[in-house]
Amino acid sequence: MADSTMQTILIVLIVFVALCALSQLGQFLTLMRLYKKVREIHEEARPLLGKAEATLDSAKLTLDDGRRQMLEISKRTNEILDTTQMQLTKIDAVVTDASDRAKVQLERMEMVVGDTVEKVQSLVQTTQDGLLKPLREVSALTTGVKSAFGFLFKSRRPAVVHATQDEEMFI
Repeated sequence: MADSTMQTILIVLIVFVALCALSQLGQFLTLMRLYKKVREIHEEARPLLGKAEATLDSAKLTLDDGRRQMLEISKRTNEILDTTQMQLTKIDAVVTDASDRAKVQLERMEMVVGDTVEKVQSLVQTTQDGLLKPLREVSALTTGVKSAFGFLFKSRRPAVVHATQDEEMFI
């Protein structure tokens, strides 16, 4: 029995070794086919490879050109911003100076207007004191002289119409 078990084991081993050999042969044939297909694809892709390299070179040039343009645009933008900032600083200084000058001029104008009003008031007072006061005095003197002459040259007896009016006032 030991012989038959050994034979069975040997047969099983031979079968497994044969299966492994067939498996190795199948893998070899599959690898050969795969190698042929890769070569075919490689031959077909070779013309495309040249085009792809040209496209990549063109893309690199475009990127480099784009970078240069972006740097130039960035420089110009920074210059414009710097110039704008300087101009705004100058404009701010001019506006501040103009505002300060306008305030000073307004203060001077207020002083001039105040002085002018005081002078006009003084002139009006002087005119009233110098002209109107003597005119009032002359008018009062004239009224007094007129009343005096009226009293002196008038008859002493009142007219009936005047007497009646005077009496009605007291009644």
